[in-house]
Amino acid sequence: MISVSTALARFAAQTDFAAVPAAVVECVKVHLLDTIGVALAAVGMDFAMATLASARELAGGAAGSCSVIGVGEQLPAAWAALVNGTLAHGLDFDNTHQESVVHVSAGIVPAALAACEARSADGRALLTALAVGEEASIRIGLAAHGGFHDRGFHPTGICNAFGAALAAGIVSGLDADQLANALGIAGSQAAGSLEFLTDGTSVKRLHGGWAAHAGLVAASLAHHGFTGPRGVLDGRFGLYRSHLGEAGWDVNAVTDALGARWELLNTALKPYPCCHFTHAFIDCAAVLRARPDFDVSAVERIECFIAAREIPIVCEPVATKQAPQNDYDAKFSLPYAVATMLVRGHVDVDDFTPDALRDPAVRTLAVRTSHHVDPTTEYPRRFGGRLRVQLHGGRVMEHHQPVNRGSAERPLTRAEVESKFRRNAARALSRAAADAVVDAIDSLERYADLSALTGPLRP
Repeated sequence: MISVSTALARFAAQTDFAAVPAAVVECVKVHLLDTIGVALAAVGMDFAMATLASARELAGGAAGSCSVIGVGEQLPAAWAALVNGTLAHGLDFDNTHQESVVHVSAGIVPAALAACEARSADGRALLTALAVGEEASIRIGLAAHGGFHDRGFHPTGICNAFGAALAAGIVSGLDADQLANALGIAGSQAAGSLEFLTDGTSVKRLHGGWAAHAGLVAASLAHHGFTGPRGVLDGRFGLYRSHLGEAGWDVNAVTDALGARWELLNTALKPYPCCHFTHAFIDCAAVLRARPDFDVSAVERIECFIAAREIPIVCEPVATKQAPQNDYDAKFSLPYAVATMLVRGHVDVDDFTPDALRDPAVRTLAVRTSHHVDPTTEYPRRFGGRLRVQLHGGRVMEHHQPVNRGSAERPLTRAEVESKFRRNAARALSRAAADAVVDAIDSLERYADLSALTGPLRP
């Protein structure tokens, strides 16, 4: 029986643009547009500038051919991917395959884009690399059934490193054996810790960028003859046993109907720039706020009913979640997210600035927010939520949202996706440049190179 990594490598080697279903191509385009928009919204922020400065320094001033999204310069491929992946994941506004709990595009788009620019590949090559890399990342996460989070690992950083290696590898023309080596090499670089949840520090933002960087490095090493273990995923010291132990994972999820059933079609887009576990609750808050008898000044208590496995991410430690100290604390705070929607009527990028975090009205409601385990949730298949708000006089308002908006079951419309992109892109690009990006992605398979897409991204 062949290893899981061998099966993935063969899938990647055998998949060309003609083998990717039309629905998958369109899905990839939508997620590419969304990812680029999220990256553009992050341009100029402190963490983005720190990453760019580091990449310039580590590249040693070397001229490159690969675009840095929203920045008028180019870097060598691996360093451009590092920056772009950090931009794409840095606001926690990027897509998520819910059942695998993987931010799908944060590491794959930067790796595939850099690999294609470095090799002057065409639009079909980019779309194929994205489809293969994203599907592989999802499949690797699916086998864990959400278990990476339970053990304190961040599956986006881990799973995307493998997907990025395949995306970069097929653009580079690697055969199945070389792609298997690339996966084996990626396994020694795939990483991501959830300890940032303790203090809200910046490191999670890097996980998309590092995965993209690691994938490019792995593909390059494999191209030049470096080897990696075939049991990198399911071997006796492979990813699943080393990270999850002997139970709670199923490698059949990686290969089941691979190439026939595309899991990336089930990837959710985010309407809010914060942890996906909070989104159903934000939607509940929006519903309650819109009721004519709702009065935010009368709110005495807020109760959130949530999946037990989501609690350590967005509800604990309670003191930090009720009074987040920085933007990343707030992005993983259920009390802050709910209070923000109830007070302001929106949750967007500017709701996580230092001034926004100090808003006394929001902080007051966050402290009044508690959580309870909801045993009826279907995590990780669905990120649902139930919200109960008690007002002065004992009156109670309640709403249940079992399926979060933006998921495959309640997808954002194309108009909503494009509106989100334009709102984000406006932070770094002119309207004309944003229009050009939309047009380029819509017709990407027709282009012999990527200049129609990357040109507008370098203002």
